[in-house]
Amino acid sequence: MTLLFVYLALAIGVSFLCSVAESVLLSISMSNINVLKKEKEAAGLLLEKLKKDIDVSIASILVLNTIAHTLGAAGIGAEAVKLFGMEYTFYISAGLTLAILFLSEIIPKTIGAVYYKQLAPYAGYLINFFVFITYPLILVTLFITKKISKGKNVHTFTREELLETTYLSEDEGVIDEMESEVIENLLTLDNNKVRDILTPRSVVFALEKNKTIAEVLDLEGISKFSRIPIYEESIDNIVGVVLSKKIFQVAVNDQTKKMEDLMSSIYFINENIPVSFALDLFIKKKEHMFIVTDSYEQTEGIVTLEDCIETLLGLEIMDELDTIDDMRQFAKSKMKEKKKHKERVQNLEKKKKMEQM
Repeated sequence: MTLLFVYLALAIGVSFLCSVAESVLLSISMSNINVLKKEKEAAGLLLEKLKKDIDVSIASILVLNTIAHTLGAAGIGAEAVKLFGMEYTFYISAGLTLAILFLSEIIPKTIGAVYYKQLAPYAGYLINFFVFITYPLILVTLFITKKISKGKNVHTFTREELLETTYLSEDEGVIDEMESEVIENLLTLDNNKVRDILTPRSVVFALEKNKTIAEVLDLEGISKFSRIPIYEESIDNIVGVVLSKKIFQVAVNDQTKKMEDLMSSIYFINENIPVSFALDLFIKKKEHMFIVTDSYEQTEGIVTLEDCIETLLGLEIMDELDTIDDMRQFAKSKMKEKKKHKERVQNLEKKKKMEQM
């Protein structure tokens, strides 16, 4: 009877540990491991190694688990027949099946999935021990699996899956709605083009380069915008940018200075480049405004660092001087007003012609 319980304890016990270790390894993420490395460096580094080389780790667990089940079932069956006879074989097999199902599969895997963060430091050492004692068999299994997969690496985590993880984290209360939106915007930033966020040329406040400080001081846009594009002859020929505060600083002593004397150089970007690339350019060049052009080098509008950040955050950033939420919407409304005015003029002209007839 003692030997029967020894076989049962070994089979269930070893399988229990294998199932817990497997569940922890599959549940824990690399971000969790990075946190663990800060708290327990040795355990974190070991678990990171096992997670990266997950084929070896899983192979060792499966090999040991299979051995435990097979030898345990054989030993228990043999001892049970000796003690109780063949007539109880069915009941013994049914009992062993239920014990293995609940005690070495369902319960331990549930424990591992729920408490993986707490068990992670110990799971690493346990799996490493499993790898050590089953290594010869692991080499055989890896040889077979590599032949089947033909050395192809499977991409296991896509951008779409990361988005779904974000939504799930929001639903579970791990992150709030604002954080979820920022992550979503960040992951889809490449899909947005500069043309989608620029301020259209029709509402861009710009100054001709030969204008003097005295001529522009009373203009509303001088105090409204911090950076003002400077053009030569037409807005399709932007030649620089001037800071409004610089205009006021120089105006104290000399209002005869022209805009071209105060302006600095400005960069141009194409309307079709992704917002992510534009944001990277802003940071690298330490600029706050770019002129946006089309394929024919015609000015389409301007884009600012603020526009890119607004796209990332999903918010409209406004200060105390801003009176319009969305310049693109403002441009569209201006175009509609202009179109309606044109239609009214045309209708009046038609009416006059009809009256004259």
